[in-house]
Amino acid sequence: MHVEAPVTASPTRARLSLVLLLYFLGVIGVITLAPFRFSIPSSVHVLATGDWFDVVANVLLFVPLGFLYPLTRPGDDEPSPTRVLLLGLLLSSAIEATQLFERERFSSVIDVITNGAGAALGTIVLRSTMRRIRSNARLVGRLSLEIPLVGLIYLLVPLLLVASLSAVVDSVRLIALIPLGLIGARLIAAVQQNHFGPSELLGRAAMGVVASGWMVLGTFPVLLRHPFMGASLVGVVGVATWHESAGQSVRDGAERRFEADTLRSLTPYVVAYFAVIVFLPLASGIGAWHFALGLTGAGNVDQQQLRLLEPVASLTMLGYIMAESRGRREQSFAWVVTRVAPESALVAAVIEVSRGLQPGAGASAITLVLMVSGAVLGAGIYHSQRDHVRWILAHRAVSREDTSVPAANGTFAVSSPD
Repeated sequence: MHVEAPVTASPTRARLSLVLLLYFLGVIGVITLAPFRFSIPSSVHVLATGDWFDVVANVLLFVPLGFLYPLTRPGDDEPSPTRVLLLGLLLSSAIEATQLFERERFSSVIDVITNGAGAALGTIVLRSTMRRIRSNARLVGRLSLEIPLVGLIYLLVPLLLVASLSAVVDSVRLIALIPLGLIGARLIAAVQQNHFGPSELLGRAAMGVVASGWMVLGTFPVLLRHPFMGASLVGVVGVATWHESAGQSVRDGAERRFEADTLRSLTPYVVAYFAVIVFLPLASGIGAWHFALGLTGAGNVDQQQLRLLEPVASLTMLGYIMAESRGRREQSFAWVVTRVAPESALVAAVIEVSRGLQPGAGASAITLVLMVSGAVLGAGIYHSQRDHVRWILAHRAVSREDTSVPAANGTFAVSSPD
């Protein structure tokens, strides 16, 4: 028997969760505040009603924030759902107040209430899940991003969200959601095979349900606008996770890493996704090359912002994968950036070449720069997660030497040797 150091006291966990939270907030900010054309309104109009789509969408939009925010708190300072509800209401009120100064936007009291409810729901889900995890001492804190590649599962949610919003505007882009969903299914199945399954915490069916819920959070715009297609995508991810979880763990002992094999298995899906976003838009026709330093593209500004968000979010995912693939080398973040930046710039250039040939679109220098920046951000998120894993391993080593170390909340987290 040995005593596990409490991951709730980990400063690395709080820092990593904060970076992910800020990333989610940035994506939500662009979605809710685009096109960023502010002016003094001649009159103030605040809606007191909303249709069912807005109600459900606003709840689900803030669930990840309520889920992540408690993980950013140091030590055992775990905020209550009521406190998170108030924070959600405050944040949503700030967004709605800002929308008063945009002609293309409408502020709504219902949006504030539903956003706050979504944040509270996210915290309730986190608490429920953590209680189950804590029933098995070996998995204490695993949801706090101790498991390798879990950061990538989190990063896929905003990418799925912006891809889903693009698919609502252009139904042909629904195809892009298939490889993204399968990437998530493979990752969640790998976590099941190497962590939850061997510890008998969650079965294959339960992990399939978890994967389905994860897909719902990312694709709810499609699910609400195209229920049959959205439900089919969610079902495919759930079944794929259940099926792939049946395989044997790639680990042979507690210290055997499984990330490399998992990343290799993701390659076909990652390539398929980028092939879709590069070549699918060209199927409708190829126009004269167009390039600009700023944002380009026909259509309303909301559509332009979505065209910007999706490639940036996709490169953030790719940057994480690139950094993770070099994880065994234990190189510094600065060293990894010197590799990730030029490699991601090449991928970004291919995407922009495609956009430059698309009628009504056009290549953009600022989009290319933002994509490379997204890749660097993804690499940074991976390194933050690696720092957290190192913190856990270091404190486990200390715990093995001193089995009387108390946890931060005055209790002991006891587990059997791995």
